[in-house]
Amino acid sequence: MADPTLQPTRILDYDSPELQQIVQTLSAGAPPPREYIQKAHLHLSDVMHPIYSVADQQPASETVRLNGGSCSQRMACLEALARGYGIRTRVRALWLAKEFWKERLPLLEPILPKTLMPRPQFWLEETWVDFDEIFDSMVYLCEGVTHAFTNAGASLFDAVRNQPVDLLGKSSGYSLAQFVVTDAGFFDTRDELMNKLDDGTWMGS
Repeated sequence: MADPTLQPTRILDYDSPELQQIVQTLSAGAPPPREYIQKAHLHLSDVMHPIYSVADQQPASETVRLNGGSCSQRMACLEALARGYGIRTRVRALWLAKEFWKERLPLLEPILPKTLMPRPQFWLEETWVDFDEIFDSMVYLCEGVTHAFTNAGASLFDAVRNQPVDLLGKSSGYSLAQFVVTDAGFFDTRDELMNKLDDGTWMGS
């Protein structure tokens, strides 16, 4: 039986020409899986415009064609590129309080409901690695920083390069776990998560 954490899906459509071209470019030199994921993240962060969007069921290939995406859409692209290289992925469904968006969307925050954040994990070095630790461990990322992620500067997607974005309470001084209203658990694919949990609520960028 095919492994659902590796297969292409409607959202993670890495078998599309758009994604296959990027996979081929990033695969040059056959980098180890973690290095490949880092290269893929840097590529998406550097070439893709961050935008606000509610279309979290949009296929990754469409996000690539548009050359712009929300944090969630760019995470989906990263998942698709990972699967295209043979790296397993899954996603954790975190419902976030509206206050999480206060700094980034100050005018909308008062009217926003709680939001669904599909948070990916990647199978690297024989363990599941959270999106916020693809560049380094949370312990290392916390060294040298003076405050927790505020959502005021770099986007959540971009910030994981060099600062803790700790929604899971893994750090003592930089945890954002207070913004997590509900942890709805793991799903093998974004498609499954969206089909089961998306009730039309606005989903964050």
